[in-house]
Amino acid sequence: MVKAMIIGLDAASPPLIERWIDRLPNLRTLYQSGTHGTLLSIVPPSSVPAWQCFATGKNPAKIGVWGFLSIGPDRRLRHGKTTEEIGCLWDTCGKAGLRVGVFNIPGTYPPYPVNGFMVSGFPTPPGKDWAYPKDLMKRLDQTVDGYEIDVPLTKPSEMRGGEEAYLAQVERLHTKSLESAKLLLEWFKPDLFFMTLQGIDMVQHDFSRYMDRPESEYSNVVRDWYIRLDQAVGELREFTTPETYLLALSDHGSMPITTSFHVNEYLKAQGILKVKNRSEKKSREIYTPLRKMILKTLPPNAIKAVYRLTPDRIAHKLTVSAQHERTLTRLVDSIDWSNTKAFSTGGPQAAIYINSTNYNAGSLQNPELRAELVENLETMLGELTHPSTGERIRAVYHRREDTFQGPYAMEAPDLAVELFGKDEKIHINITLGSGEIWTFAPHLSSEHVREGFWCMTGPGVPKNLRLDASILDLAPTLQKMLRLEVSQDVDGKILTQLLGQAIVIHAED
Repeated sequence: MVKAMIIGLDAASPPLIERWIDRLPNLRTLYQSGTHGTLLSIVPPSSVPAWQCFATGKNPAKIGVWGFLSIGPDRRLRHGKTTEEIGCLWDTCGKAGLRVGVFNIPGTYPPYPVNGFMVSGFPTPPGKDWAYPKDLMKRLDQTVDGYEIDVPLTKPSEMRGGEEAYLAQVERLHTKSLESAKLLLEWFKPDLFFMTLQGIDMVQHDFSRYMDRPESEYSNVVRDWYIRLDQAVGELREFTTPETYLLALSDHGSMPITTSFHVNEYLKAQGILKVKNRSEKKSREIYTPLRKMILKTLPPNAIKAVYRLTPDRIAHKLTVSAQHERTLTRLVDSIDWSNTKAFSTGGPQAAIYINSTNYNAGSLQNPELRAELVENLETMLGELTHPSTGERIRAVYHRREDTFQGPYAMEAPDLAVELFGKDEKIHINITLGSGEIWTFAPHLSSEHVREGFWCMTGPGVPKNLRLDASILDLAPTLQKMLRLEVSQDVDGKILTQLLGQAIVIHAED
């Protein structure tokens, strides 16, 4: 019997669930037969580190995971990954003797030994092992006609076949993911099963722009994918019993975007960031244009063959991850560090780092000077107005000392800033060279926000209760429900409202 099942619906947003709840019978049933609410994600609200923070109950500064790919104060590339040492829920359960299944969780490459199985989520480099035990790869591949970890492509506008080709790729990935999840439940019969599905996130990023265009053939794509994911929840519920704790949640929510703020161009215009002399020789970069050419000229099946047959080192350079690596590397290489006070690495929030090491012989290491610069940045960003409407933009600030606590706190941005218009979030663009501070054609049509959703049913869980929570609360609460010890250094709190009386007494001992 599955004791606990966790279903992650990446980027599922409370306003859209509420808007379409009558079309989502499985989520509606979970809401009515259990407890549900808004789930506040972490800073930054990105799948990595959000799923790792959920699984540990700890903020990023305690686990040292900041994103799929990031650069910190030392300006070195860091790849976010999940390890046994950070203390995820599945490792705690496994050590307690429970059989665990971990499937398609972003940031779990490379897979590592657990008391059960682990199938890595994206990003996983082409040609690398993606499952523990290793022989599970062959078994899944043969059963689902080639298991796929992620759509290896890009936004529809850069694909041959455009939107239709993109949606076909998302459909194929979702079908294989759901089929694989059900097979793994049958094969292994885990006590704890934790998985995610990515369909909503992938379509929201590219099809939210059509939601208010009833004349478009794509106006209902996002709605239809909420329905598809609700149906998947229903199929997975077939593997549970009334004694199963069933938790469905999102790692973050989503909000429309129409406008991009070029944060480093802005810092440059304010004299805070300086670029190198443009007469310096630039190395020719071939992989980004090569990738664009392949995506635009080859059909999806041919592209899959290119990834499969190309040597691993070259295949990696053609991935989305490698393109992001090149963007960050170009940013670092273009900045005049001895004359730059601060820079941003972007993300769902503008992660801004103070250049305390190089600027003016390290003068910004002085706490008072650093604090003064942070305050000045907040003031400047708080005075921004929307270039189309002239309305004041709402800025939400997350200072390092107020947001991140733990041994890795000094790797955190000094300031993370979210910018909002009236009905949208402002997209953050980190590139330098255009000279533009505002543009109106972001490569996405929605951006992550911290407000996600959650709902839970199971023994003793109150019915039809509304309870807002932090994403850090749920793993400690579930551990307590399973009568497991909860680490003393978690940041989340145990939601005692969800616990039966006997468990509450045990939790208070």
